[in-house]
Amino acid sequence: MVALMWVIVMSSAIWVYFDAKSIGVRTGLVSGILDLGPAGWCGCTLLFWLLCFPLYLSKRESLKKAVASQSGDTQATQSATVSDGDAIASLEKLANLRERGVLTDAEFEHKKRQLLAI
Repeated sequence: MVALMWVIVMSSAIWVYFDAKSIGVRTGLVSGILDLGPAGWCGCTLLFWLLCFPLYLSKRESLKKAVASQSGDTQATQSATVSDGDAIASLEKLANLRERGVLTDAEFEHKKRQLLAI
């Protein structure tokens, strides 16, 4: 009977580790005592199975949301950087067109204001 309990504890701790790793849990996502990475959740589950396993299961959805919100912030930052790079490239093209005489200074300034307003 004791051996069966150890098998259950070990297998649930291993599941918690791989589950936390697969959804992207890491330290720094949430504040407080529950700010654990996959190894921390696994260790807590091994040591305090009756407390930590149900706690992980109850916090799993909020951890997934925290991972999604942080990855969304990262994607927004990357999009802004790409947009800035596109605006710079467009400004360089416009400057080239102005230098070649294709655009007047007024047309260049108008297009530049449009690009910088994005």
